[in-house]
Amino acid sequence: GEHDGALSVYVSPKLVPNDHLLASATGCGNAVAVDSANLGTASYTGPGAGRYPTANSIVADVMRVANDTCPILPFPLESSDIEIDNDYASAFYIRISFRDGLGIVRNVGELAESQGVSIHSILQQPISDRLAADTVVTTEACRLSQVQALCALIEKEDYSLGSPVLMPLISEY
Repeated sequence: GEHDGALSVYVSPKLVPNDHLLASATGCGNAVAVDSANLGTASYTGPGAGRYPTANSIVADVMRVANDTCPILPFPLESSDIEIDNDYASAFYIRISFRDGLGIVRNVGELAESQGVSIHSILQQPISDRLAADTVVTTEACRLSQVQALCALIEKEDYSLGSPVLMPLISEY
């Protein structure tokens, strides 16, 4: 149907493969990809932050306020029958900073399993400083809440040097 469930909408930095349409955004350009059941993926590109685009947006906003044409709530959800689901599904990139030791990869795998997160790959450069190293885990598609819970568990481990960095990624696998 026209509306088959909750709407997932988010704005986030996202890792993008070099051959993806969104990778064509350079400099101060912006690109947006919209996935829908009826259209598939549609991409929109245009100028983003920069001296003139920013000035244009500010002047337009000031004019809307001055002319009293700015809505009080630009996106009034209380009048909408659309359910918003901010717990979106995506593959994720997770960077873990750690103090080296035995069993870390096993432990990360067990913690991921406990949260229902399937690991796609684990990437690590040779460790040159055993007291401060990094590894990257990429996941199969899962919910943001699952990855956040996984990162919270990893942060509590003795080997962890802080909160893992997570970012959704566009995956073609």
